Amino acid sequence: MSNGHLVHADRASRNSMRTVQNMVRPDQLQSAASDFLVPLRVTAPDRQPFRATAEFAGTTGLSVGRLRCGPHRVLRETTAMSSTDPDLFKITLHLGGTAVTSQDDRQRRVRTGDLLAIDTTRPYSLRLLDPCDVVVVGVSRTLLGPHAQTLARRSGEAVPADKGLAALCAGLLATLGDHVDTVTGPRPEFLLGAMTNLLIGALTGIPPEHMETPSGSHIDRIVAYTLGDLGNEKLCVKSVAAQHRISPRRLHQLFRGRERTFTEWVRHERLERIHRDLADPAQSNHTITAIARRWGVPNTSHLARAMKKKYGYTAAELRRSVTSSATRP
Repeated sequence: MSNGHLVHADRASRNSMRTVQNMVRPDQLQSAASDFLVPLRVTAPDRQPFRATAEFAGTTGLSVGRLRCGPHRVLRETTAMSSTDPDLFKITLHLGGTAVTSQDDRQRRVRTGDLLAIDTTRPYSLRLLDPCDVVVVGVSRTLLGPHAQTLARRSGEAVPADKGLAALCAGLLATLGDHVDTVTGPRPEFLLGAMTNLLIGALTGIPPEHMETPSGSHIDRIVAYTLGDLGNEKLCVKSVAAQHRISPRRLHQLFRGRERTFTEWVRHERLERIHRDLADPAQSNHTITAIARRWGVPNTSHLARAMKKKYGYTAAELRRSVTSSATRP
């Protein structure tokens, strides 16, 4: 097997499109797939020339791709995982070719016409045994709401898409594979809603009457959008409300009864991510300012006060503690 160079690239955020034609090396596919999903490693047999064509498009919370390629292997490895990776489920519709997936020491065969969901927060491998034609979808865990846990338990299980909701879901994915640019079209929230409910029904067996209510789906989309835009320091109630074509008052109403108001929740999520990255020894080469800006907090004085209040210590104190632990014999 020939190993491609591992690429840690910026994942697609909103309304991005990329077509990659005539790839002749596995690392080219690796780079393209890592851009739109999570960091992956792609290898291919040395015994035959490698050929691949891919098209990807992404919007907040959703990435869609169509891949036509020779035999290859996709690996999601622990060493490539980072606290900054998006929390995605990878959904594939296998229009042609067979595959074998392995996760949590369980192997399963995937046949032409099957749907497959994989939790990318856990290591896995997917070996494409034949020339393949695959539609690949990356869905934010947040969009799946409470059903994400059920889907995670079924990660790696192939679902035949020959009847019922699975057949409807496969039909939608096949159409998206033919028109990948649809994902970046107007009002992507409608596509998100339709796809999310179909995926939940097809892959978890949960009937439509037990799925989220429309308002629940709406707030899930708002949550997914906001989490994907935490690095934007201009993110606020007005900008999020405008993006979802509702009033700021309506946005506040949707968050009423939750543990935190919208503004408090955004502040909490940013602090949690900053704290996580500062506590990660692998990110010790990044300054406190750089990490704070990554998550939309440009004022480090404000960050010091906020962290002191929430955790009992400042960002600088946390960084010193992590550095001291890493150098201790």
